[in-house]
Amino acid sequence: MGDAYDYNILQENPKQLHQEFRKYISDISDGLKQSDDNKNALDEYITDELARMVYGSNMIEVAGGGVDITLKLCKDVFRGKELPEEINERDEDYHDLKIHLLNKNLPSGHEAILRSRREIVQHAEAARYMIDQVCIKGKDLSHKIISEAHGILTYKIDLGDTPWPYYSGVYRTWNVRCGSHVFMDESKVPAAMRDMIDELDSDIKKATEEGQIDPVVLASKYCHKFVNIHPFADGNGRMCRLILNALLLKYSGGFICIGQDGQDRQEYLRIAVAASVEEGSQSQETGAANYKQLASFTLRHARDSMRKVRQLFKRDA
Repeated sequence: MGDAYDYNILQENPKQLHQEFRKYISDISDGLKQSDDNKNALDEYITDELARMVYGSNMIEVAGGGVDITLKLCKDVFRGKELPEEINERDEDYHDLKIHLLNKNLPSGHEAILRSRREIVQHAEAARYMIDQVCIKGKDLSHKIISEAHGILTYKIDLGDTPWPYYSGVYRTWNVRCGSHVFMDESKVPAAMRDMIDELDSDIKKATEEGQIDPVVLASKYCHKFVNIHPFADGNGRMCRLILNALLLKYSGGFICIGQDGQDRQEYLRIAVAASVEEGSQSQETGAANYKQLASFTLRHARDSMRKVRQLFKRDA
């Protein structure tokens, strides 16, 4: 287990963290069997945390809106409320989004406000779709699910001068970079994505046969692999975190909220950038070393998340 984690990031024994993580999951499972009140409390908690997941992920990308409007819109989406595609200045949400953009010194005209709102609503819709397909219906993560989720995430959100239909839900047809780091050539993306899905299926099959699966390592590995393929023209960061949480939720029953505050965002971005540099280095073999910091970061968040749920049950007892 230890080989898949970075002790310098954790500053705790990963075996001990795993024991705590799994104990909290067991306690939560027992609590759900004891009371319908616990189930209701968990439903409310999950809805709130999923909304916070969207907020944090958007903040990493300087997208969306403030925490209050994000929670409001996301909860509406997760509860199945049908929202209008557009709003105007008479809508209370319009004012809240405008204030957020002004406070961030971002463009705050009508189109920017509509875009900010779509970045929240479509992110929530993509999360709902991914969780429904992978976690509720139990489907394997696939090219189709990933492409559909990306299409939902980027619906009606143009990319600079590129209209959204030209990049939404389809693998990129041009090369992209982040700072000085250049991602793989666009011609290699389809094969890389096929290899990624094949490797994921193989890892899951092997772990299932052995009766041992580390959901944190699995989720972190494929979050890392996906974002370093960078298959889409935009939205790869948000998609990689949706993949991470879909796999984590499916195989552990929990998920994590990344980027809730500036310090957490900085730590996550530092880890992601360092992993990309390692991945792109010719002298660095691809392996656990490239995602072990992310696995450590994820494990700590997962343990803390499950502890909060267990405490929720204790408060309601």
